[in-house]
Amino acid sequence: MAKKIIEIADPKLRSILSNQIRNALGYLGGQLSQSRKKSIEYYLGDKLGTEIDGRSQVVSTDVSDTVESILPNLLRIFTASDKVVRCDPVTAEDVPLADQATAYINHVFYKDNNGFQLLYNFFKDALIEKNGFLKIYYDESEKVEHETYKNLTQAEKDALNDTQDEIEEVEEEVFEDEKAKEAFDKQIEALEAQGLDTSQIQKPNFNLYNCKIKRITKQGKIKIESVPPEEFLIDRTAKSIDDAEFVSHKVLMTRSEIIEMGFDEEEVMQLPTSSVDIYNNEEIVRQRNIDEYPVDTPADKSTEKVLVYESYIRYDADGDGIAELRKIISAGDDGYTVLENMPCDNIPFVTITPIPMPHRFYGRSISELVEDIQLMKSTVMRQLLDNMYLTNNNRVAIMDGMVNMDDLLTTRPGGVVRTKQPPSQVMQPLQAQPISQQAFPLLSYLDSVREVRTGISKQVQGLDPNTLNAKTATGVNALMTQTQMRSELIARIFAETGVKDLFRKIFELMVKYQDKERVVMLNNQYVPVKPTEWKDKFNINIVVGLGTGSKEQQILLLNNILERQIQAFSLQGGKEMPMVTLKNMYNTLSKIIENAGLKNVESYFVDPDLGKQMMQPPAPPPLTPIEKIEFTRIDSENKRKIADLELQYQELQQKSQEMALEFEAKIKEMALKYNTQLDTAKLKADADLDKMIMSGNSKILEQAQKSANMFSQQVQNLNGNQRPSQEITRGKPIQPGKTDIGE
Repeated sequence: MAKKIIEIADPKLRSILSNQIRNALGYLGGQLSQSRKKSIEYYLGDKLGTEIDGRSQVVSTDVSDTVESILPNLLRIFTASDKVVRCDPVTAEDVPLADQATAYINHVFYKDNNGFQLLYNFFKDALIEKNGFLKIYYDESEKVEHETYKNLTQAEKDALNDTQDEIEEVEEEVFEDEKAKEAFDKQIEALEAQGLDTSQIQKPNFNLYNCKIKRITKQGKIKIESVPPEEFLIDRTAKSIDDAEFVSHKVLMTRSEIIEMGFDEEEVMQLPTSSVDIYNNEEIVRQRNIDEYPVDTPADKSTEKVLVYESYIRYDADGDGIAELRKIISAGDDGYTVLENMPCDNIPFVTITPIPMPHRFYGRSISELVEDIQLMKSTVMRQLLDNMYLTNNNRVAIMDGMVNMDDLLTTRPGGVVRTKQPPSQVMQPLQAQPISQQAFPLLSYLDSVREVRTGISKQVQGLDPNTLNAKTATGVNALMTQTQMRSELIARIFAETGVKDLFRKIFELMVKYQDKERVVMLNNQYVPVKPTEWKDKFNINIVVGLGTGSKEQQILLLNNILERQIQAFSLQGGKEMPMVTLKNMYNTLSKIIENAGLKNVESYFVDPDLGKQMMQPPAPPPLTPIEKIEFTRIDSENKRKIADLELQYQELQQKSQEMALEFEAKIKEMALKYNTQLDTAKLKADADLDKMIMSGNSKILEQAQKSANMFSQQVQNLNGNQRPSQEITRGKPIQPGKTDIGE
């Protein structure tokens, strides 16, 4: 549902917001804006505005040369390693989790966001335009994709919704799978022909679906943007972003882009089109050397530009006398129309400046230090070139009417100048005084002034990226020149201000918003990460310039350390001892590989702690929607086979029960028959015994006794065998999966 534009009953907010925008530092047309425009013009080598036709118009490029000389050194310091930030654990139990957090924060910055490009823009804006700005926020925007599927079963269709994405059906076609239905009917008929009861068998759904869907994926992730300095506003009394009463990000947006933010289309179309003179903007200066800035002639109302402000202002919204931080999105040249008003607890901007000014928000840029040098050098170079032109092409004094002017002004080899008198009498050259002897020393002096101001010299082009490490003797005792110290100071200012604030905000956003587990590649293996578990467990430290001394010096030092570790390990008999472990040697080898310029350490050595884990396969990535459908299809086929087996099992069970009943009847019949025979034999034996007694024949008596005992034993044996037979036939039924038809 589209968001309605807020109607503010209290006009006080609109008045406060409009006044803050007009009075903010960086407002269009202000002194700050003009100063930044000038710096960009000097960096681009634009004309100075004092050019004369026919005279030299060369422009020195000192600002550009200085900025482009110091920028590589700064970037090398911060990007010498893939781990700019380090998470320090609070307790010993948090060490493994701290290592994971360190890897993941750097992953978010470098992989999820283009970290190198962000630092490049961040630093370059600061060097040219006083301050650089980055915006860090948690993006919950939606990604819309259209997908088409054919011949889906009901289970496969249901599997499309088995995801965290929002699914909307755009089009659906339903038809019956005739082949599957026919096969099922034949199977039921076969069972009924055998006299089996099929009333309990559930009839499957034979419907198939062709459908088109719209998949809406919520892409919750941390997003970092480079903010052009002209788009950033802050109140004049602010010393920093965090204590500012007003901060705003202004940007020209089309009506279509505002609607995509979720606002009502009808109301967005009523917003006023921007009337701000955008041609008086630093952006135009940047684009001027590429092409003429195009005239904005939108072909459709949806592409008309509206000036939108995302403001963070402190004011008393609930009337309790305490000012709260609010996020307000407004439109119009002065932000008078409020689109959204909501509470917040964080201002999502960070800033850096190479030369901070105490008690002031905006510092000074490197460009400002060199602009007057560039102006003076350009002036001297123009005069020098003009002087050389005049020296090589001297002016001539002539007697009026005695020299053909067309011939004189046409300078070409072998040209003829017609005169009415000898040339020595009617023409006199005017010699120009050469100034090169004065100009070149002045140019050298101006270069030396620039070197002193900026710390960039011809001999020393900056700072080794490892000299900022204060933990080693090489870093502390390195002999640094004045130029090195100047570059180090700028790097240290960047690290302790904007860069540190940047990663602190990244960490806070991860802990606050990323409550879903995410599987990412960290340290050459897939690892499940859930940052909400890191709350209140780490302190954030920014590590700048890993290592000591130059790359070559550090490799030499590490090789010496490794040699000592191997010796100690050998003395331990190759066993893990407190003095040296395999982990210690792995860390040394890792540093050697990193300083050699090879980032993938795992390609050469395996971490002893991960050696056992490498034998296990990595966690598989989550299934795609197509894979989920295929899995559902296979699952449906398996369920269909299981249903067939269950039908066969029911048939077999019924047959076994019939056989058991028939067998039991035969046993009873046999028992009755045997019992009758035994009774007859017993009666006969008793009669014979009586006859023996009566006749007194002892021998016959003995035989008759044996015969009676034998029949008696037969009866016992028969009765004893009868019960187990009955237990077998009346016992457990045949178990499924144990028949000859197979599982």
